[in-house]
Amino acid sequence: MTSVKSIAISTIGPLGGYRMARWLSRRTPKILMYHRFSEQPQPGHVHRAAFENQLAYLNTHFRVLRLDQALDAMSDPMGRLDNIVVITVDDGYRDFYEIAYPSLKQSRTPATLFLTTHFVDGKLWLWPDRIRYILQQSRQLPAPDLPGYSYRGDLRLDAHARERLWFQITSYLLSIDESDKLAWLDDFASRQGVDVPEAPVGECAAVDWTQVGEMMDGNIEMGAHSRTHPSLGRITGEQLAYEILGSVEDIERNTGRRPVSFCYPNGQPGDYTEQVKTLVKQAGCKGAVTAFYDRNVTDDHFELRRFTASENPFQFAKSVNGVELLAARWLNVSSGAPGQSC
Repeated sequence: MTSVKSIAISTIGPLGGYRMARWLSRRTPKILMYHRFSEQPQPGHVHRAAFENQLAYLNTHFRVLRLDQALDAMSDPMGRLDNIVVITVDDGYRDFYEIAYPSLKQSRTPATLFLTTHFVDGKLWLWPDRIRYILQQSRQLPAPDLPGYSYRGDLRLDAHARERLWFQITSYLLSIDESDKLAWLDDFASRQGVDVPEAPVGECAAVDWTQVGEMMDGNIEMGAHSRTHPSLGRITGEQLAYEILGSVEDIERNTGRRPVSFCYPNGQPGDYTEQVKTLVKQAGCKGAVTAFYDRNVTDDHFELRRFTASENPFQFAKSVNGVELLAARWLNVSSGAPGQSC
């Protein structure tokens, strides 16, 4: 049934269906969610040429705003809401600065980048990248303590098995408490005999604060995304304040400007609570975004839903033209399965 629907949408969309969906959903801002960028096509990334094509499409059919600008419009009873799209990018990888930002700057397109501040400081790896690094450096891996997984061999020569193991590990770690996750990661690195560098290397590296300042002057809003990227729904008390208030203060200290937008790490329903939302408000933020969508797209400014901005043309067209938004509103369709660190 899903494939039949997809075929119907991909056929009807270019013939006027997307235009109709844009009109029907024109009063609800669509917030797009990006993560990684590359020069050439690469799994899990949006490559430069595809991104530039997307920007051309967005600037032709929509008003592209930063998230803070969209929040102002949504909060103003007289605010102009028609055809707003917001480009948001999570984490703060260097490939945003090297690949996406030049295209945004050239086309004069604003965007919002959510920073994991200790990642930007060079103090930590984002944990899914840390797992991938350990797998890449390990040769003979005993099967880790994961349900349903068994493999013994040369993972460096078996990319498929290595990627399957990475996915199973990340899925497992998303389901356990934060302290248990960190302990598991340390134990995994120790058992494999891998010495993980203090700062991320290669394509796992983050932007630095000088680049952040340059991009802020280039119409890129900087939002907070915690300090160390934990699931905020799995920590409490002082840890929450450290992650939420601390990340906001880190950005203000390093840029001179206090962020007003927040992004919940991983961003699924179990990754934030009412207490988390209260702290985000206390930090001075105007709103916060999730990493899934359902029918409550913009009902709560501190639970704003986002739509995946894949480089796949069909997925991008559904997200930006409001097809997924209308499906959520009319058919109660939702998303919610995390594909990677958000």
